[in-house]
Amino acid sequence: MSWKPQKPPLANFKKLVFQKAGKVSEFIYQIGEYEELRKPSREVALGNIGSTDFKAKTKYLKECLLKYRELTGYGRGITAIQIGIPERFSVIYTTKELMVIINPKITKSSKSMLLYPEMCMSVNPVIAPTIRPSWIEFDYYDEAGELQHWETKDETNQGKIMNRVFQHEIDHMDGII
Repeated sequence: MSWKPQKPPLANFKKLVFQKAGKVSEFIYQIGEYEELRKPSREVALGNIGSTDFKAKTKYLKECLLKYRELTGYGRGITAIQIGIPERFSVIYTTKELMVIINPKITKSSKSMLLYPEMCMSVNPVIAPTIRPSWIEFDYYDEAGELQHWETKDETNQGKIMNRVFQHEIDHMDGII
């Protein structure tokens, strides 16, 4: 008999991902256990951005992203809904800082589309090929409540990934998973 069963593609990687998913289950909400993940989140009232309550929420979201990265070795962004806060804000891990985006609104997007396999903290261990515009522009508020504009059209791999991360997190705010 010459035929032999073959391991599925990425079998060892999937095994590791399942192990890591168990480590973060105490603070990351998963699809199927929290229906709010599929609903649009409410905007953060601009007057609340400097409040003690909102600062505590952003601090906790930052801690969750850093803890996720420590436990799994990956994770570029997290949105409030993924930890049970149905409000429109995210924390993005950049090479320089933890960037907070509040109430983002996409104002422009590239007509050029890119296919890239994406993972999601709330859909572990699924890896889905996802088609997105190669860049977006969007307005958002920062932690100080100042209106900002993202318009980086960086064609490097890192630049393309950052644009994808923003799109992925904004999708979460819109209830798209």
